[in-house]
Amino acid sequence: METKLVIGLDFGTDSVRGLLLNPVTGEELASGVSYYKRWKKQLYCNPEKDQYRQHPLDYMESIDEVFRKLFANERAANVVAIATNTTGSTPVAVDANCRPLALSTEFSENPNAMFLLWKDHTATKEADEINVVSKKWEVDYTKYCGGIYSSEWFWAKILHINRTDDQVFQNAYSWMEQSDWIPAYLCGTDNLAAVKRNRCAAGHKAMWHESFGGLPSAAFLNAVDPTFAALSNRFYSDTYTSDQVFGQIAPYFIDTFGFNPATIITVGAIDAHHGAVGAGIAPYTLVKVIGTSTCDMLVVPASDQLPLVEGICGQVDGSIDPGMVGFEAGQSAFGDMFNWFKKLLLEPTRAIIGDQLSPELATKLDDAFFRYVTMEASQLPVTESDLVFTDYHNGRRTPDADFSLHASAYGFGLATQAGHFFKALVEAAAFGSRAILERFRAFHIPIENVIATGGIPTKSPYVVQVLADVMGVNIHVIDSEQTCALGSAIFAATACGIYPDVQEAKKAIAAKIVRTYSPDPEKQKTYETLYNRYKKLAHD
Repeated sequence: METKLVIGLDFGTDSVRGLLLNPVTGEELASGVSYYKRWKKQLYCNPEKDQYRQHPLDYMESIDEVFRKLFANERAANVVAIATNTTGSTPVAVDANCRPLALSTEFSENPNAMFLLWKDHTATKEADEINVVSKKWEVDYTKYCGGIYSSEWFWAKILHINRTDDQVFQNAYSWMEQSDWIPAYLCGTDNLAAVKRNRCAAGHKAMWHESFGGLPSAAFLNAVDPTFAALSNRFYSDTYTSDQVFGQIAPYFIDTFGFNPATIITVGAIDAHHGAVGAGIAPYTLVKVIGTSTCDMLVVPASDQLPLVEGICGQVDGSIDPGMVGFEAGQSAFGDMFNWFKKLLLEPTRAIIGDQLSPELATKLDDAFFRYVTMEASQLPVTESDLVFTDYHNGRRTPDADFSLHASAYGFGLATQAGHFFKALVEAAAFGSRAILERFRAFHIPIENVIATGGIPTKSPYVVQVLADVMGVNIHVIDSEQTCALGSAIFAATACGIYPDVQEAKKAIAAKIVRTYSPDPEKQKTYETLYNRYKKLAHD
């Protein structure tokens, strides 16, 4: 009998990554990455307006490219299950057949008809209005999502488009999260009622909860804004976890790549949630998926009956790890801050040199930049008079979402060099991580372990050591940069019956700890002073 294989697909901010896995041995047989071509050119984006949009064709074309890379050795027929995760909240307006409006000729170049990426903050005003109505309503629909509804999330983004683009408003039959649309596309689903909405996005981004009977009521949404009336009864009430089957693969993929028609597609999820599972999340272990931003996740048994934690991105029964209550927090900028700094310093050089900058030298500048500033920063002492930044370059996600905030700094002068700035930015990222840790502890939730995963923890020991020193805890780094795709593979292996549940699948497939960073007691003391300065800057 042929070996049964599974695929995990991770749709990140810049690319989709795929893993082809033997779920019994845990062996990675192939991997592939495809970068979104339109996104790479920053089409349909306007950073000055906090507008970040992605065309559905980027996802569709990248799926094909990744499958071509995975199946160089013609293994497609052996794949029994595919699981996916995506960024969240990244919704899109769709027609009655689940088709994003941007796939029609009329809307093909309209950014408002495309996916509104998680980092799109054009809906700040709308989020504020949702919060005002929710606090006056007989049911506070924000109670399970930290008490503050965010401009990054589902309803705020829909309302913003309803108000600013009448053509999209008139033509949108409903809206779907990217994490629901991708499985629907892989299955060829053209019936909105047949779409199995995932618990992660519904609970953490759309205020879904069993105690509410599902989503916020139509009366509540209409009280926020009457444009929601046009969408009444076009959403959903039931949600599903990622260990459940969404459907079977579409004929297009069978014909193009040779998949078995019985190949199942699982219910989707948010990327970092699958990343936490791929990292082997266990009760009271905080998993930090660190990339352009961070998503910090915690799971606890439902029987522990923990309090509602204010100012986080939600706590939802069955999200992240089925059978547990999943808690989500995070920072809206982490690696993005470092990339901003790199662009700030290198862009003038590139512009001045112009055509004289050879491809080889351009590559050297890109590759060597972080090595250089890391070396400078790591050689600097940590003192109580150091430069301090806040980490609000893209607003604040947690604790207490506020995307009107801007980054600030204190303590630089004529002697400040690039290394000082980079050191302060790394520390700012760590201070933001500590603020999240302290918010959980303020509600008497013990954090027993911290696991860091993603590209930065594996590539930058300096950043992880600063995290340990500032947070005052051991930081465990694992042996995979692809924990999101790995987590999806775990769900795929569970949904198709290779494992009885996610816990058993994690034992065989999840990443393993390869290094632990412990706090430096002397630096910890100094960071107390700097952290207090950070908090003062944050509240000024």
